Amino acid sequence: MKIILRIVFLSLLLSTSAYTDNIKDFKIESMSIGDSALNYFTESQLEDGELDWFNYSYKEYSTSLVPGKGIYDWFKISYKGADEDFIIEGLVGIVVKKKYEDDKCNKQLDNTALKISELFNNTKPRKKQLFKIAYNPRKIFQEQNPSGKSIATSISFDFKDEGKIILSCYNMDKATNNIDSPIKDINQFDTFRIDIRSKVLTHYLKKV
Repeated sequence: MKIILRIVFLSLLLSTSAYTDNIKDFKIESMSIGDSALNYFTESQLEDGELDWFNYSYKEYSTSLVPGKGIYDWFKISYKGADEDFIIEGLVGIVVKKKYEDDKCNKQLDNTALKISELFNNTKPRKKQLFKIAYNPRKIFQEQNPSGKSIATSISFDFKDEGKIILSCYNMDKATNNIDSPIKDINQFDTFRIDIRSKVLTHYLKKV
């Protein structure tokens, strides 16, 4: 049975009848790696939401930012640029934290990681890491350095099928929150994220 993950009032509702180690069995709001994004969004929604700066950086892939339909405020969906079926290779569920509290987001991060470890018994989390974030309206960079005003705290899981899940709390400084940019950019806001990647996307991002 597919695993369903949802964030509700900082808690998780999960259901499964079997342990598994396949990234395709992990779902965010009914979507999973290997599905066609056209099952959930129209072609015009995906094309209108394409992120120019991301696509310029990763030319083989396109990424669209589309509004969420329920619990998540936004989704980032990645697919091969020439794929007319828009098969999902990467999917990020994003919850905007309008009143960010580091303790609460990190507790949510730890609780979610624990639930994933319980469900995927052969997939263990890596050690929690802190990243300093360098931001401008067209790019976002992470460096393994706990100093700086904008910080991302992340826990990642490497699956046996070589897929990946990354859980993150993004705590952006107030100046970045308040940037008035004509570019639609979710990266400037405080967020909790669940990022799932296929084997092929995971390997590709290691090369770029």
